[in-house]
Amino acid sequence: MNSLANLHYAEGAYDSRHIPNQSPQTRKQAGLLTMVLPWGSTEDIAPYSFVDQDSPKRLRELDENERKHPGTRLHNETVFHTICNHLCYRRAHVSLWTQIWLYLWGIGRALFYIGIGFLLIIQLPLAIFTSTSIDEFISHMLGMSFWLLPAPLICWVIGHIAIYRLPTRWILKPSKGPLWELNRQTGQVTVFARKPNQFAPLGIDGDFVRPFYEFDACVHILPSRQGLPQYSLHLVHRYQPVAIDFKPVTGLQSSEQACFALWDMWQNYMDISHPLPDIPTWEEFRPLDPTTAEIDRQTNRDPRFWRDMDDATYKVAMDDLQTRIHKLNALSRPNLMVRHVLYL
Repeated sequence: MNSLANLHYAEGAYDSRHIPNQSPQTRKQAGLLTMVLPWGSTEDIAPYSFVDQDSPKRLRELDENERKHPGTRLHNETVFHTICNHLCYRRAHVSLWTQIWLYLWGIGRALFYIGIGFLLIIQLPLAIFTSTSIDEFISHMLGMSFWLLPAPLICWVIGHIAIYRLPTRWILKPSKGPLWELNRQTGQVTVFARKPNQFAPLGIDGDFVRPFYEFDACVHILPSRQGLPQYSLHLVHRYQPVAIDFKPVTGLQSSEQACFALWDMWQNYMDISHPLPDIPTWEEFRPLDPTTAEIDRQTNRDPRFWRDMDDATYKVAMDDLQTRIHKLNALSRPNLMVRHVLYL
């Protein structure tokens, strides 16, 4: 590692080439509906839902907004307790006030579409076969529509107006503090104490801070209301009952493949022997990370590869990403960490 990297990264930064030996595992993370993922052999990949939230078009809009209103990003990071750069990824919930408007918009829209589908697929054929006149048919359909549609439509409209028409400062309110942080510079994972003495039973005064290599990734399988499997990635501490749930990052997934991609992404993000994941989210920070900057210099990478990408090219890139995610076979990989930890 060159001298610049030595100055930039802390002594405890995670390096997959130099993982220390650790104590034997003391607690099982995996339940009956849980898959523990192996460490190492990563691909430069990320879940589609994570990448697409920072599309080139959106990043250009953010760049333009920052140009017009310098300091906006720093202000938002401070107020909303969220950071996403080459140093760390810190996550916080939005406030309850903000969640109310989001739920009104999202649930209202979903229930309205479900109501339309119920009317067209079930009630329409039923009314056709049971009605003895046009007036009875119309009365039946209007009656069902009256009971099914107005309430979700009103919620949807109110939520839409609040989110897309009212000033952002009225709707977006900060939470009480951050939830967790993955820090590339220090190699530490922090789960922030959200209430006094939260981790006191573990003998910890304040936040729970441990090295990244002390956590394992687990895919939790949850049944939907229809009985279909849904998947979410959790980062679980190997020795204490502390975990990070990544559902706020990508939501519940219909396939475990997205969780595999997310685990690869976090390993690459934290590993200072690897460059930052090559996705739009971190492109502007690549010159600021020594490992990434050196690799980009060697490969002559276009510093605005993603941000200047047109919509058609981006769609092709996302199609290719989804194909690569579908081909991931993370469970068959050898587990790098078994060289350093005795698992139960």
